[in-house]
Amino acid sequence: MAPASTRAAAALDDVTLDNTDALDCGLCCLPLKPPIFQCKVGHVVCSPCRDKLGAARRCHVCRTTTSDGYHRNHDMEKLLESIRVPCSNAAYGCAAKPVYYDRDTHLRSCQHAPCHCPLKACGFAGSTSALMDHFATVHMWPSTTELCSWRPVQVHLREGFNVTSLRADKQRYLFLITVARKQFGTAISVFCVHPQAPVVDGEPLPTPRTVGFEVRLKYSRRNYGSGDMCRGHTQETKFKVAFTDLSNGLPDSDDACHFFLPKLVHPFDIETITAEFDVGTVRMDALSSSYTLS
Repeated sequence: MAPASTRAAAALDDVTLDNTDALDCGLCCLPLKPPIFQCKVGHVVCSPCRDKLGAARRCHVCRTTTSDGYHRNHDMEKLLESIRVPCSNAAYGCAAKPVYYDRDTHLRSCQHAPCHCPLKACGFAGSTSALMDHFATVHMWPSTTELCSWRPVQVHLREGFNVTSLRADKQRYLFLITVARKQFGTAISVFCVHPQAPVVDGEPLPTPRTVGFEVRLKYSRRNYGSGDMCRGHTQETKFKVAFTDLSNGLPDSDDACHFFLPKLVHPFDIETITAEFDVGTVRMDALSSSYTLS
């Protein structure tokens, strides 16, 4: 016969909690986490609220005097330590089961938060790593090997979508480079594909971003034919990169910075655009108007 502790653990696998308020502080309504305190009757409060109630010397629920202070509730702490919840990104590959009171902390840094394929007919959603593989294997979009911050590489861009990535701040960031032909030339845009702030109970979690990005794109051409009007051209632009999870497809082009090559400089019959590309991290306080696109 299995030990009682084993039987109990197996029996609690499918437990449902009908009221999560029971796990929250009755004053601030935030999840209870150690240290947890109680009045003489047993009404519990979190540590910050206990400190605020100290001057009142009465329980906020039953009004019992607390002249000798609130006392630690070690049993409640032990119970809460045992309550684990699946990550809301489990469908996208996250196997973590953080302690209930730490779920928001986990979500802020979860590597499996979803981003979306920009093709509406596709509908794929997954982590940035999964999205990178999706772009390469399903759509076979041109990709550049992982970049190093502020180390220029030569890229060969084709019309449509091109992808690359960069590791920074212990995360892998995915960049989508779009190449679109316009009436008078070719427009190149760069977006950082990154999850939006996680949503818990219908409200986005405050998730301060610690890193931003700037891109430098340089195009240079000298091998023009004798009949070409242009005899040589060099163009370089450095610009901030917007963040988007692509949930609504590509952001409005009016909200992005474009690297524009006139048709006279790069004719449409030359399919590949060879350029020098590098991306680097920038402190967020250095990006006075860093922004996110939905």
